[in-house]
Amino acid sequence: MNIDITSFPFRERMNDRMVAQVRYTGPALYVAGGDPVNAPTELGMAEVYAAYGNISNGTAVILVQFRYTTQKLQMFVPNTGVEFAGDASAYTGTITFFGKG
Repeated sequence: MNIDITSFPFRERMNDRMVAQVRYTGPALYVAGGDPVNAPTELGMAEVYAAYGNISNGTAVILVQFRYTTQKLQMFVPNTGVEFAGDASAYTGTITFFGKG
């Protein structure tokens, strides 16, 4: 996963849950099934429960959804529900992750 820590707080706590907000750039080759999330290394969390957000290239938007069972971010084209395929490296945006430490 290609992420940058943003200027706002990277991680917050809500009781025993953690929240991480990151600047995410899509992969150069997105394949069906999703982009793997390595939560301990990339987010400082033991486990991710959910994530939400979208990424854009300035003219088009891709919706991002987290699949818990595979621990991957999946990308979908709005209004069609079709999973995105191909080069997503020009797309960037803020993704919010929820998990536990």
